[in-house]
Amino acid sequence: MTYRFLNQPLENGLYEPEGIYLAPPFRRPAPLLQAWGAHPRFHGDFRYNGTALKGHPGVDFGLTPGTPLLAVDDGRVVEISREPGGFERYLKVEHRWGESFYAYLDDMMVESGQTIARGEEIATSGIMTAAYAPHLHFAIRIAPYNRFDGWGGFADPLPYLAAASFIIPDQEEPEFLPPPLLNEERGMRRP
Repeated sequence: MTYRFLNQPLENGLYEPEGIYLAPPFRRPAPLLQAWGAHPRFHGDFRYNGTALKGHPGVDFGLTPGTPLLAVDDGRVVEISREPGGFERYLKVEHRWGESFYAYLDDMMVESGQTIARGEEIATSGIMTAAYAPHLHFAIRIAPYNRFDGWGGFADPLPYLAAASFIIPDQEEPEFLPPPLLNEERGMRRP
């Protein structure tokens, strides 16, 4: 028996289980500083919607401050806000499959409620403090999601990005001091 997919060219999104294939959130390949689920002991000290985190709820890419950030898919900007001491300036985009989340931003190129196209510039990367490497925190939520799952409802975005869009360091765990998350207080709204 022969399988047609073995002999046909790979098409973006054709074999993804959820039919999701994301464009890179930046133009040039960027190094992965902190992977999904990394530093579980560190992140376990923080809560998201009242639930202790199981690990890093996203991925961090090393970027020079001011790097243009791009929409990973067509969608609508649903939130632009700031979480002081946490994700700082962030942006959420709603897509047909869920949400994308970008944090530690500087300039915003879009407004809340705006419809955006895949690959469109939406913001620039920022810098937190001199103590932490400049980076983009990026995550996705695939609908339906559960914000009480120990990940804040987020899912690892790497399987949905082209491998050529990021650089995985040679070492198992990159030398990266994770920035602290905000300690959750009663009645606090998390992005």
